Amino acid sequence: MKKIKWYILFIVMIFTLSGCRAQRNQTVKFEKKDKSPKALGDISKGLQDILKETEKVESILEGTDYDVNKVELERTREEEKAKIEKTIEIKSEAGGAMGTQGNSDGNQGKSSGSQGSQGGQPGDQSQGAKSKEQKKPEGREEKLLSTWEQIDKKIEDTHKKWNEYEVEGVKKGVTLEKTEKFKESLNALTKSIEDRTVAGIYNYGSQSMSNLAPMFEIYKDEIWGEINKIKYSTYQSYLKALEGKDIEASNMLGNLEEETNKIRLKLEKNDSKIKMLDNINLAIIDMKNALNEKSIKLTKIKKDIIIKNLEQLGE
Repeated sequence: MKKIKWYILFIVMIFTLSGCRAQRNQTVKFEKKDKSPKALGDISKGLQDILKETEKVESILEGTDYDVNKVELERTREEEKAKIEKTIEIKSEAGGAMGTQGNSDGNQGKSSGSQGSQGGQPGDQSQGAKSKEQKKPEGREEKLLSTWEQIDKKIEDTHKKWNEYEVEGVKKGVTLEKTEKFKESLNALTKSIEDRTVAGIYNYGSQSMSNLAPMFEIYKDEIWGEINKIKYSTYQSYLKALEGKDIEASNMLGNLEEETNKIRLKLEKNDSKIKMLDNINLAIIDMKNALNEKSIKLTKIKKDIIIKNLEQLGE
């Protein structure tokens, strides 16, 4: 009788252990992360790359478009021209004196001719300096052209990536309304790039990010939806600051706590990522403080820090 009881107990234990293993296997399958497809990530990256290249355009324009720089360039050219004229005048005077001395001594005349030839070198160097000075604006123009070409390429690639993802997004549950809203902002961004308007690119580029966010949100473990919403508010705040609308700019940054809290929940116990998120929260506060200082330069620096931290968070 005891043997039978032990036998029954042994069978029960086997079934219990088997059930635990099966339950563990099911848990592992359930914990598989629901992440967005590569094409959707490429669209987001393409939009950010466009805005980064636009920041380069903005910096180049800041260095060439101001009248003070043009005045400084003209002043430098006038100084170089005066130096060349003075060199020619000195050379003529020296050549005349040496020519007179050469009438009494032929060898000295040759020596004077040699010195006169060497005397032309400072003028040549000044001409070279002038030539280099004139090439500086051309170098900036070439850099500007190259940057716009990069932006043109990236917007074309972004349209291609959207074409790859659109059908998959609809199958996943993205509504027609959301896809149309994104396409409208993407088309407006493309037009701004065609028109070479920096403010328009910032505006519609960040709007495209915001309209892309709902497509990330259908993947429950994805944080790029929230990241793109924060980017949108950051760029829009910067645009408001450029327009002198500091209160509106500050308000754009004042409603981001909900997005950062959503990211925090999805990060769970990822301490390194949570630390990055804390840095982002502090950077947002810093940008708001910069707005109070009414310094566009400082606001731009703080904006760039937020965007950089968001990029690192999403890696």
